[in-house]
Amino acid sequence: MFNRKEIICRTSGALSGLLMALPNIYPDFAVVQIVCLIPILLCLTRWQFKRAVLLLSGMYMALAYTMPQVAFLRLPLPVTLILIIDFVVIMMLLVWIASKLVKHPTVLNCLALGAFVVVLDWANYTAVPLWGTAQSIARSWSSWPQAIAFTSVTGMAGIVFVVVTFQACAVTAIIHPATRRHMAIAAISVFVTAGLINLIAAPGSPDKTLKVAAIGWNSAETGNKYDPQRENGFEILFAQPVAQAAKAGARLIVSPEMGFYVDQYDMENWINKIRHLAIANQVYLAVGYLDAGTNENRMMFVSPQGLLLNNYTKTYLTVFENSNKGDGKPKMIEIDGIKVGGMICQDDNFTSISRRYGRRSTELMAVPTLDWKTVRSPHMQNSIHRAIESRYGIVRAAFDGISAIISPKGKVLASFDHIENGPGWIDAEIEIYTSPPTLFSLLGNWFVLVNAIFFCVYRITARHYNTQKAVSEIEIAA
Repeated sequence: MFNRKEIICRTSGALSGLLMALPNIYPDFAVVQIVCLIPILLCLTRWQFKRAVLLLSGMYMALAYTMPQVAFLRLPLPVTLILIIDFVVIMMLLVWIASKLVKHPTVLNCLALGAFVVVLDWANYTAVPLWGTAQSIARSWSSWPQAIAFTSVTGMAGIVFVVVTFQACAVTAIIHPATRRHMAIAAISVFVTAGLINLIAAPGSPDKTLKVAAIGWNSAETGNKYDPQRENGFEILFAQPVAQAAKAGARLIVSPEMGFYVDQYDMENWINKIRHLAIANQVYLAVGYLDAGTNENRMMFVSPQGLLLNNYTKTYLTVFENSNKGDGKPKMIEIDGIKVGGMICQDDNFTSISRRYGRRSTELMAVPTLDWKTVRSPHMQNSIHRAIESRYGIVRAAFDGISAIISPKGKVLASFDHIENGPGWIDAEIEIYTSPPTLFSLLGNWFVLVNAIFFCVYRITARHYNTQKAVSEIEIAA
């Protein structure tokens, strides 16, 4: 016979998974994650279940979380299977450990659950780093940049802790009315602390501004009408937009990842064309291209004097790429006294490189990007987090994706979807903040480490206390 409680537990797991997935598809609904775990936590708090039931509920939760996103993203089968297996393990652990913590209605248990999910989320995008922090459940909160300024201190892990701890307190208060006062104080304290850090961490008035531009196009146009390798395509897709953006006042203009394919025989002529374009328009150019001779996915900085200032090679490659990796060392130039660095596409899914730039007080980043239709929005969401964490502006130029200019506060100042609208360019006056490195840039995932230590110490202490209590009760009974 079917066990009603077990069916409810599995269904609640699936519902929580769906609520957690919704914002990752429709990021404006990020706030839904404030209630996404409540269905499964209500079940775990009210009833006791065998381990097999808990693990099965976690599997339902994982499938409900991953399958809608898999259908939306249409990733290759091997990548899809890896991600599904990864999240099944993650969600099983979440439900199992949550069932242990919610047995005792205390504030410390609620904090411990928040800490555990922080570590779990970090392990998810670290142990299986296919897309880096784009795999984090907190990705969609980039749609609410003013609410997450505190991530310049904690990283994305801070969002996970706030969201999960609040729900644990809410569910405990619902099931155990006697705890409502303590739980309300704990939940409010978590939000107030995040709000205070927001106020402290948020930059003040900008020190200066810089007019920048991004140029992008798509494969449909380049395949059917224009080839950027040929004179006509180069002129229409790149040279004309550069001239228009420069006339509009742009000082830095960025082009897409692998916007050009250059072999060793054409390299000198092609570089000369780029240099002459920079000189003619008196602008700095950050040009994405594939160096076929060295098999490197690169970005080249060129000055208004036609000087080659620096070259950056992509470091984090996707599973589809076979080019040679870069070393991840920051490559920087200076424009009107402003420190400018560069990353390429997948690089901004990982915080190791962005933090290196942050530690050097980089104020602006050029980020050539190549996406495809189904991943362009999730990748764009994740890119915004890098701006907030390290407090630099981003000029993002996309091939088959979304070009965008993002302020150091995470606000999208201008954007252009090349899948929907074809070739085009955008420009914006971007705020520049000259300030010390953020705490996250300096210390990285310190908040994850603190949560891991707290969770382990608390669980060991709680287990020792319960053991001692049980012994005492036996002695008293004897």
